[in-house]
Amino acid sequence: MSFPLVVLAAGLSTRYGRLKQLDALGPRGEAIMDFNVYDAANSGFRSVTYVVRREILEDVKQHVKDTIGEKFETNFVCQELDKLPSGFKAPPDRIKPWGTAHAVLCAASQIEGPFAVCNADDLYGIGAFRLLFEEMSRQEPGDKGEATLVGYSLDKTLSTAGGVARGVCVLGPNDILERVTEVQNIRCDDHLITGSTIDGSPVELSGDEIVSMNLWGLTPSIINSLRRQFRHFLEYWGSDTQAEHFLSTSLNAQVELGTTRVRVRRASDTWLGITHEADRLGSQTVLAERLAAGVYPADLADALARLG
Repeated sequence: MSFPLVVLAAGLSTRYGRLKQLDALGPRGEAIMDFNVYDAANSGFRSVTYVVRREILEDVKQHVKDTIGEKFETNFVCQELDKLPSGFKAPPDRIKPWGTAHAVLCAASQIEGPFAVCNADDLYGIGAFRLLFEEMSRQEPGDKGEATLVGYSLDKTLSTAGGVARGVCVLGPNDILERVTEVQNIRCDDHLITGSTIDGSPVELSGDEIVSMNLWGLTPSIINSLRRQFRHFLEYWGSDTQAEHFLSTSLNAQVELGTTRVRVRRASDTWLGITHEADRLGSQTVLAERLAAGVYPADLADALARLG
């Protein structure tokens, strides 16, 4: 049994100052998403679908060809502003993509059955992908609205360069998700971690919270609910040029309605990500160390071809 992996790579990277999804942080021009594909392939995933914007499609295709090669199954889907349900149109002055939930829906239109989702600019680690694959494989046949989330301790996902956005989770018995709240501009100053909710309310955090970094396992019934939620979002926010439909917010609503059950697995891997330009050098250093230690091969395309 295997599942497709969907890589969300359509972001604008406004805070970072360059395209994070293509930034050559590895010594052979590898981006973070390339190492994610390698870890996912070594965990049992056997294909990858990249969700990109139309204007960077050819650049992403060339990058993937150069770093991943052509032996591993790859597909590409464009997240476009006019890829909307019947009856809706994007505002003529909107530039920003509709958000991660819409990106997932764009990919889902090309995929049958369950699939995994990850960000292009977060390096999760092979242990996290193995947890995800194991949990998805353990689910009983039939689509019962069950999802999997691999989460991280908040204090391990902060940036010293500025604020970050995280989905902060509240867990119930057996690590079943009770609630996930999107918290923005999370930063640590003098050992005090603060942020704000989408509506601007201040939040103080301990650092021990489990947060979502968008490493999910999803099933078709969850996708059907996402489609209904996106229509509802457009009814209220469709004329807004900045509003985004977040995957974590949508799944939280499904959990609160009782239509979706999310089991959360805790990753022990050291997360690595890039939000701000100042994160770049540190990420390059960590990747060089992992390559030197043999965590990753010198040639990803060759290693993936041998997985065949």
